[in-house]
Amino acid sequence: MRFKILILALLAAVIPSMASESTRKERNFITAGNDLYGKGKYFEAQKEYEKALELNPNSAVARYNVGLSQIRLSTKEGATEEETKKIKEAAVQNMQAVAQLGASKPELAGKANYNLGNLAFNTEDYRGAIDFYKQALRLNPQDDAARRNLRIAQKKIQNQDKNEQNKDQNQDQQDQNKDQNKDQNKDQNQNQDQQDKQDQQQNQQQQDQQQQQQERMNPQAAEQILKAIENKENNTRARVANPGKGDKARDKRNRKNW
Repeated sequence: MRFKILILALLAAVIPSMASESTRKERNFITAGNDLYGKGKYFEAQKEYEKALELNPNSAVARYNVGLSQIRLSTKEGATEEETKKIKEAAVQNMQAVAQLGASKPELAGKANYNLGNLAFNTEDYRGAIDFYKQALRLNPQDDAARRNLRIAQKKIQNQDKNEQNKDQNQDQQDQNKDQNKDQNKDQNQNQDQQDKQDQQQNQQQQDQQQQQQERMNPQAAEQILKAIENKENNTRARVANPGKGDKARDKRNRKNW
């Protein structure tokens, strides 16, 4: 019994000491990370913050600083599009984890929401950015940067809505012009069809008139032909009935040849 009491007493003395040592190491890693971050060495800073997270996975400060380093690394030149995308996704996850702490860590959660707003704004997700900035201001009403960015994002939304409205109006006007042109072309085609029909009717009337004229002229021509034939026949009969000198001479020659 005395032995158990002694063990418990030793544990009670050792555990706080171990916790204190872990907290001290965590702070040291975070401090080292901050120093590297201030020098622009974001990748090295991230590694130090991750060491602090290994000691204390619930460290909101370490996780926030990891996300902040990743945001900086996502803007680094030379990274491929795929690498940049992965870094941004990791940064968003870390910032969201801190933002969810809310009232338990209001100052840090407010900063996380502010950074999430900036990430959304940079991808032109202005409505999402507005929500994050508003949440940042709820947690920290004194955050002037969040308030300023909120106004900018709201202005962007107004411009977008205005542009969409103008676009819709222009599209409606274009559709209206198309309908008007379509109606005009239809009327022009109808007018052309009517003109073609009128021209066709006039041509037909002219042809009918010419045909009628030809039909009226044909009996006269036939009468002339008949008269010419009749005159020829009369002349022939007259020569047979009253032969002339030429005819008598031919008859005499003909008889002589016989």
